[in-house]
Amino acid sequence: MRTRTESAFDRLHDGVDELVFTDFPDYANVGDSAIALGQAAYWERSGIQVHETFSEQVLPRRVYSSSVPVALNGGGSLGGTYRSISEHRYRMAERLEPDTLLIQEPQSVHFVDDKARYAFRDRMAGREHLRLAVRDEASAVAVADEVDPILVPDAVHLLGAISAPEPVQDVLVLARTDGESAALPPLFAVDWLTDPHDLRRFAWWSRRSRQLPMLKPLFHQENVRWLERARRRLSHGVMMLSLGETIVTDRLHGMLLGLQMGRNVVAIDNTTGKLSAYADTWFGGLDIRLEFADDFPTALNTATRLSRGHRR
Repeated sequence: MRTRTESAFDRLHDGVDELVFTDFPDYANVGDSAIALGQAAYWERSGIQVHETFSEQVLPRRVYSSSVPVALNGGGSLGGTYRSISEHRYRMAERLEPDTLLIQEPQSVHFVDDKARYAFRDRMAGREHLRLAVRDEASAVAVADEVDPILVPDAVHLLGAISAPEPVQDVLVLARTDGESAALPPLFAVDWLTDPHDLRRFAWWSRRSRQLPMLKPLFHQENVRWLERARRRLSHGVMMLSLGETIVTDRLHGMLLGLQMGRNVVAIDNTTGKLSAYADTWFGGLDIRLEFADDFPTALNTATRLSRGHRR
């Protein structure tokens, strides 16, 4: 998958040798941090210079005047499920200099209603200098009437194999606790860990800068400082996932990180079908340790069987 992903990223970034990253995920989501790190690894290997990095909260207005291409983080937040993030991206598409290239890194797209679809059409899709990547075929269909998307796998594959400690238990259940959860998880399930105190404090103050713009310059930091926060979040997530020999999850990056750690994974779809859409697009014909289940009880039975089979 890494080779396929690099090839697709080459198409997405064709002719680009510098950019500004305006959408750093400064919050406790391990998957979004993994995406940011995968993108950064690609940019470095490809000789693409990242001039500056900003989270949405501390973005200075001068970025809208950039003549350097602007990149928006990949993920699963386009289409209205997370309205503040969609608003940031639409605002960037509207206000960025018309001749400047805007790159939307690979996204899963799910329009929550017609209003959300029209907002995408009217505020983003019509931008002339836009490259929009989607990470599954269902998302490509969702936007096909408005824009010509580029099909690109998730950036996490650009991290390659992920080393992790040996498991200490048969099964770990990572279950969503947000509005994307489609199944009732067992009581012993966990979700992504909260940030350490210093990361929470930084993120809290950066969010306050929306109301107090004079604070924003305090959070304009070198790229390496932003990426270090993403590495810490990813490390926390990998340590948590590493506990289980088999991972049961309804989080896309619980699935992808688990596979890249060499674990068995039993996946359950979220409300938008994100996990099966991704697997259907990219994993056909691959020999990977992944099975799907309709609900958590079925997934746990499958996970128990996989763990016992692995021990034999």
